[in-house]
Amino acid sequence: MFAPDNIGRVIERASRLFPFEKEIEISLEANPDRDDCTRLPGFRSCGVNRISIGAQSFQPRLLKYLGRLHTADETRRALHTACDAGYDSISLDLIYAVPSQSLRELEADSVEALSFEPHHLSAYNLTFEEGTPFGKDYRAGRIQSLPEDTEIAMAKLIEETASAHGLERYEISNYAKTGFQSRHNKNYWLGGDYLGIGAGAHSYKHVDNDDTVFGRRWQNERPPRRYMNQVRETGQAVCVNEQIDRTRAAGEFMFLGLRMMQGISPQEFSHRFGQPPDDLYPVISDLLNDGLMEKSGSRLRLTSNGLLVANSIFVHFV
Repeated sequence: MFAPDNIGRVIERASRLFPFEKEIEISLEANPDRDDCTRLPGFRSCGVNRISIGAQSFQPRLLKYLGRLHTADETRRALHTACDAGYDSISLDLIYAVPSQSLRELEADSVEALSFEPHHLSAYNLTFEEGTPFGKDYRAGRIQSLPEDTEIAMAKLIEETASAHGLERYEISNYAKTGFQSRHNKNYWLGGDYLGIGAGAHSYKHVDNDDTVFGRRWQNERPPRRYMNQVRETGQAVCVNEQIDRTRAAGEFMFLGLRMMQGISPQEFSHRFGQPPDDLYPVISDLLNDGLMEKSGSRLRLTSNGLLVANSIFVHFV
């Protein structure tokens, strides 16, 4: 809902508060509807150099099923507009494993998305989260997930199609051309610090040299009016503030790092937590024997088979 001038003011203010790297990534998410489409050139002119467009699908019936307000033609127009605006990096989001979706429909989505030659592609399988309409319908038996072998075939299809267009898989759901991996997302997966500013924003700070606290995570008030009032009164609007202990920090290190194709460094884990990961998680030995995990040089990572059942692996580290 922000106009380009407002985004420009945020960027300009940030540049006065913090030093910007020469090759900084300034990324913005946009919906491919008519309003955002008309703003895309303005966003680029005010300093945004990476745009992420939530296409989700090019199939009208799937867009309707997902409750998206944009049309496939609006997505096409937005992509053409973004290309003409001269963004350094363009990313597309797709959703797959939608109930009743066919492999042929996903193939058509993947081929069309990649025909625009995006620098980055995110492809997420639909999950039925608690508290969402999909989650309620799933629990009530009104919708069913696709068979596991179909979901696996879809994941393989996306990887093969992306690879054929020069995008390498670097994270479970993300593919990129060389030099175009999402910097902010990589920072989350690698356990880096991040500062969230605004209503509902989340932040994280790693803590060194403390035997009991390994990190701190906090969240701002979500309602904008409450957030603004509290900032005016106290200078900040943190409503949730939690300390991350050793057990939780170690688990997050494992399941976030294992999302990456490069996996995790056992040496770094040992340095941070005082013992090797296989001492803290004996299940690693079973995962290695079952061919779901492998040692690659000095790193530990999921195999291609392990990536297909990653969520069932991650529960061992939560």
